[in-house]
Amino acid sequence: MKKIDDIEIAKMMLDVRKRGILDIAKEAVTVGQIAEELNEKPSRLYYHVKKLEEAGLLELVETRQQGNLIEKYYKRTHAAGHRFELDETLLKEHHDTVMEEIMNLLQPGLKLLQSELKKGKPDFDKQVNLMISLPTLTGREWETSHERMMRSIHDDQANQVETIEDSSLPKLTEEQLNQKSKYAYIMLSYRVDDTE
Repeated sequence: MKKIDDIEIAKMMLDVRKRGILDIAKEAVTVGQIAEELNEKPSRLYYHVKKLEEAGLLELVETRQQGNLIEKYYKRTHAAGHRFELDETLLKEHHDTVMEEIMNLLQPGLKLLQSELKKGKPDFDKQVNLMISLPTLTGREWETSHERMMRSIHDDQANQVETIEDSSLPKLTEEQLNQKSKYAYIMLSYRVDDTE
């Protein structure tokens, strides 16, 4: 698993557009092909591709002459990884920036959810869902449920770049492992295209 200790790379891995590029670039592709897949104009992606290349997350693997044009083919690097976690030192030094990036991921989904709730009935063209659960669990049951949820998310995204790997669950004491407590599970999912 990739451990990220550079805040600029962490920000790229939490950016929806850059993550979309990395997801598509698991095989060699041109910016035009990426744009078509993301339903974007190529001109809106060149900057992001350049930044990902500079960060070592995307690499130029081939160039082909097509008439007067040169097509460049990019592929994500091993450094882009499937799983990653943020280094503890990075989190301590840049916790505000990391929280800001996480909020940037949450806000569009929350706005979409708010818009759908105002309508009073679901719009099946829009894909947004909020699930809330408030179970009473022991610390051990909480750890187990957390592991199952993370595995489920990872299994669903087996061929994609994934979210932050949170392997840094707090180490619970034996008393905490056996003590029952109320936990809040909140899962927001939304289709990014619906927020643009």
